[in-house]
Amino acid sequence: MASPLAAGPSTSDPRLLWRRQVQTFALLWTAYASYYLCRMNFAVAQPLILAEFPEWSAAQIGWIPSIYAAVYAVGQFVNGQLGERLGARRMMTVAMALAAASNLAFSMTSSYTMMLVLWGINGYAQSAGWALVVKTITNWTPTKRRGLIVGLISTSYQVGNVLAWLLAGVLAESYGWRTAFWFPSILLAVMGVIFAIGLRNSPEDAGLPPVRDDLGGTTRDAEGAVIADDRPLTAIEVLRLTFSNRVLWILGLGYFCANSVRYAFMNWAVTYMNDFHGRSIKGSAFTAVALPLIGAVGAVSAGWFSDRLFHGRRAPVCAISLYFLALVCLGFVFIPKGEWVVATAMLGLAGFLIYGPDMLMSGAATADVHPRATAAATGFTMSLGAAGSILSGAGVGWLKDISPGLVESLRAAVPAGIAPMLGEWTVIFLVLAGLSLVPATLMVTIWNARPKGA
Repeated sequence: MASPLAAGPSTSDPRLLWRRQVQTFALLWTAYASYYLCRMNFAVAQPLILAEFPEWSAAQIGWIPSIYAAVYAVGQFVNGQLGERLGARRMMTVAMALAAASNLAFSMTSSYTMMLVLWGINGYAQSAGWALVVKTITNWTPTKRRGLIVGLISTSYQVGNVLAWLLAGVLAESYGWRTAFWFPSILLAVMGVIFAIGLRNSPEDAGLPPVRDDLGGTTRDAEGAVIADDRPLTAIEVLRLTFSNRVLWILGLGYFCANSVRYAFMNWAVTYMNDFHGRSIKGSAFTAVALPLIGAVGAVSAGWFSDRLFHGRRAPVCAISLYFLALVCLGFVFIPKGEWVVATAMLGLAGFLIYGPDMLMSGAATADVHPRATAAATGFTMSLGAAGSILSGAGVGWLKDISPGLVESLRAAVPAGIAPMLGEWTVIFLVLAGLSLVPATLMVTIWNARPKGA
């Protein structure tokens, strides 16, 4: 059976190209999944950290992932630009080592300030990830398969999320929350060594002909100057192309809101299952994995639909999914307390609807609109998305803290039959529903945008 990866230009040894493509895909997939072992462990440890330090409020504990998100946002932009010069092999290897070190140090501290600092360092290290993954896999993939292949490789962060929650849930409940940080750090460090040895940034680096088919012809910069596609871009040209691209700005602004919704679920799903539905930490982690697990199916499906049904257009899939996501967020309001089975099913549905647009807006679509500087374009979009995810940490914590008073006001304003259903998570899900509508509407404005090679 022919590989969907191998549909590019012919080579004297197509089997060698195929093997290299599979190896590259496997290394990128495994490396980025390993990142999540040292990222999503905090969401599982969060309730236990609050229990150990009861003097900290939910908003305070929420600032830890928010600081992470703020540094991650800056790092995405900076590392996206650097990635055009240095490539994934060098940058991601160093980043994995730094992320592992910060997790190891986090497991040893009881200082709130140090937790903020260390998780911020982890955020910067983790930011040298997805933009470089997208750039590298794009180098090895023809345009007509881009949606599917980026969808497949995006399952790395959904499966990584699942593995991180399961591993951290078992470790935290059995041996204490600190083990959920130091043990994953060892696994990530080992993966970094394997990655450095095996990865090549492009077919040319492996002694093979180029695979990409969307770099022919010329590009015009913001001032109208013609840039030949066979000439390397200067740093200034990369910045001009990035900031002058209307579609990229719409993707970035949409991703700002969409990513805040995704990270709200990622950062608080375990706490929601534990706090609202009375599940144990391990039980909460095991049920919350429905979000990224079904999300992986959603991402692959979205990539396939955008390639085959919409002929390379990513925006229609994003818009439709996000409108339905808003309805799902609204549906959480009416799940009775303790009905964790229903909540688990709804988390899975939310994952299916959010991870498809997430992958398209931060991966396939950015490569489509900015083929000459894919890492920079993806870093720009991811930077805005990470800025939005800041709201998901301290913002959700703050909403949770003030919810009792707001819910009482809501109960007085709604029909008597609905009032008893409203609880301490009601306001949070209403806000998430509203945030989902914004990127959905933005995607409608670029409905017909498609890749250069389509």
